[in-house]
Amino acid sequence: MITNKDQYIKTFLHIDLDAFYASVEQLDFPEYRGKPVIVGSLPADKRGVVSTCSYEARRYGVHSAMPIYKAYQLCPQAIFLRGRMHRYQEKSKEVMNLFQNFTPSVQQISIDEAFLDISGSEKLFGKPRELAQKIKNTVLEKTGLSVSVGIAHTKYLAKIASGMSKPDGLYEIDYGKEEVFMLELPLKKVWGIGEKSLQRLQEAGFVTTVQVHSASMQLLQSLFGKSQGEFLWKVVRGIEAERFDERVAHKSLSEEQTFEIDIRDKNTIEKILLDLSQNIFFRLLHSNLQSKTVQLKIRYSDFTTVSIQETHERIIATSDALFEIAKRLFYKKYEKDRYLRLLGLGFANVKEGKEEAQQELFAFENEKKKN
Repeated sequence: MITNKDQYIKTFLHIDLDAFYASVEQLDFPEYRGKPVIVGSLPADKRGVVSTCSYEARRYGVHSAMPIYKAYQLCPQAIFLRGRMHRYQEKSKEVMNLFQNFTPSVQQISIDEAFLDISGSEKLFGKPRELAQKIKNTVLEKTGLSVSVGIAHTKYLAKIASGMSKPDGLYEIDYGKEEVFMLELPLKKVWGIGEKSLQRLQEAGFVTTVQVHSASMQLLQSLFGKSQGEFLWKVVRGIEAERFDERVAHKSLSEEQTFEIDIRDKNTIEKILLDLSQNIFFRLLHSNLQSKTVQLKIRYSDFTTVSIQETHERIIATSDALFEIAKRLFYKKYEKDRYLRLLGLGFANVKEGKEEAQQELFAFENEKKKN
C-alpha cells in the first residue's frame, strides 16, 4: 500500500553500460568475445592511453586512462583498437531511446550512463527492483548490451549503487538505510572524494567513513574548507549534498587530467576531452548549477600553458554539447603535433538554476528532433 508520505519519496535509477566501448566491439565482432579487448590506441602508439577495456582485460590489471604501453606489458595478447566513436554514439542512442519506454524523466549524463526518475511508476511496472530488471532485460534483448543499475532515493546514491555489483549488476539502497550503507562504504568509493582528497583525509587521520562520521561539521570545515567539509559531513550520513566543491564558491567549476606520458594522438586527446566533459557536467548537475561559459586549458610538454574561454547565448544543456564545444576550442588553440602534458576543462560564471537548465535541455532535444 502506498501512503501519502511514500508518494513524496523520489526514486532514481542510475544506469551504466558495462565496459561500453569494448562491449560494442565484442557485439559487432563475435570473434572478440571472451577475449581481452582494449580500446584507445594501438601498441605502436606509445604515447596513447586506454579509453576502456573489456572485463577480460581488467583481469590482467588493465584499466581506463592507463598508458597503452603499460597495458601492452600487462596483456600483450589483447586485441587493441583505436575505437569507433560514431558507432558508440549510435548504440548509446538506441539504449537511451529504450529508457523512454519506462519513464519520460530520462537524464543522460554521458554517452554510457543516465539517471531515470521512476517515482510513482509502481502501478505500471511494479517495485523499483522489478522495473530495473525489466529495463536490464529489454536493453540486453534489443541491443545486445548489458547494463548495471543502481536504485536509491537520491541521484548521488544511485550512482554509487550502480558500481557496487558490476558487470550486469543490480543494487538497491533501501529507503532509510542510506546512512548504514555509507558507513560500510570504503572512502575511496565515495563519489566526490578523489585521490587528492583521499590523501588529505588520510593525512588528517581519517581512513574510514565511520571516522569521518564521528567528526563534527565544524572540525571537517576547519580541515577541508566550508563546502568540502559540509559535503563530507552530509555524504557519510547518506544526505544529499548538492554543493561540495570549493571552486563553486569562486563561481567556477573545473577538472584537469595530467598524463603519465606526454600525448599527441588525436583519438586519445578526444577521449580525454569526452571524459572531462562527462565528469564536469555531472558535477554541474549534481551541484544544481548552470553555466554559459566554457574554459579549456592546454599544457604542453615544456610546461607552456595556454587557455581559451567562450560564452554562449544559452546555457550548456548536455555533456554532448559540452564535448563538442571542448573539441572546437581545443583545435582552435592547439599547436599541431606538440605533445601535451595536461588538459583541463571547466565552466566559468556558474550560477544556480535548475529550471532554466531543464528548459534549455527541452529546447535542445526539440532542435535535435527537427534535424
